Amino acid sequence: MAQQMQQVPIGTIYPYGNNPRDNTKSVDKVAESIREFGFLQPIVCDDHGIILAGHTRYRAAKKLGLPTVPVIYARNLTPEQAKAYRLADNKAGEDSLWLNDLLAAELDDISLDMSQFGFENPNEYTKRESWKVSAKLCDMKQHIVTREKAGFFYTTFFATGKKGRPLEEIKADPSAVRPFAFNLADYLERSLGDNLARNRWCLCTTPRRRHQTGFHFATEICKLAEEELGIQFYEDVVLTKNRSRIEPEFILNRDPVEPNVILFDDIITTGITIRETRQLLLEKGHTVLVVVAIRNQ
Repeated sequence: MAQQMQQVPIGTIYPYGNNPRDNTKSVDKVAESIREFGFLQPIVCDDHGIILAGHTRYRAAKKLGLPTVPVIYARNLTPEQAKAYRLADNKAGEDSLWLNDLLAAELDDISLDMSQFGFENPNEYTKRESWKVSAKLCDMKQHIVTREKAGFFYTTFFATGKKGRPLEEIKADPSAVRPFAFNLADYLERSLGDNLARNRWCLCTTPRRRHQTGFHFATEICKLAEEELGIQFYEDVVLTKNRSRIEPEFILNRDPVEPNVILFDDIITTGITIRETRQLLLEKGHTVLVVVAIRNQ
């Protein structure tokens, strides 16, 4: 027999004290979802009002100050079944995978800003899927090439190919930072020589697009290169101004003191972010040398 949903005061249900799942990072996104679409998925509780499924929705509702929430009471479960269901409900979602090409297509049809729910620019999913399909790898063997793209020249010291490690794996691996930083420093020392002085040159990266906090591959490379070269590295020189997926805008957050800027990125695909960052620096009178670790050929 189907359980009936009820609208109950939020103070009459309670989180499970031994909940083994930490949902802190998801609360804000779920709150935004409830604010935008309504409370469409009820919380599941036992006979005593203890939550079996829906701890994140409960915390989101508390954050939003909702006086009541929709609840289904699972009155037919034994205490052991209740524990098992609580774990099974949390575990089931871990086996699901996003199909990046289909996800990108769905996001592209939505004008609503989906970044508030944790989604990225559709192009990011398409790019990752293309890397998987084409099996693009990088063997991290130095191969310096200068090319032109999107109206600017750039130099790379690695390239993609059919041997090596997957790009996404490299970008997520802290141990890969050091060889990248070494090659960056080596190229700059050999190409600029005695001109590479602290008061004349500095390092910066393109703005973070996918992760505003936490490990950022290009940033960590520049930090090590700063130590090796003895020149200043500026974080967050340029920031993303809006959350638009289609037409992102950027603003200059910090204007470097040095006249010459080495603009670094870990990989180049479309070149749009590099182009816009470079333009903001040029408008401030800087000379900009663009260096990219991996040429995504």
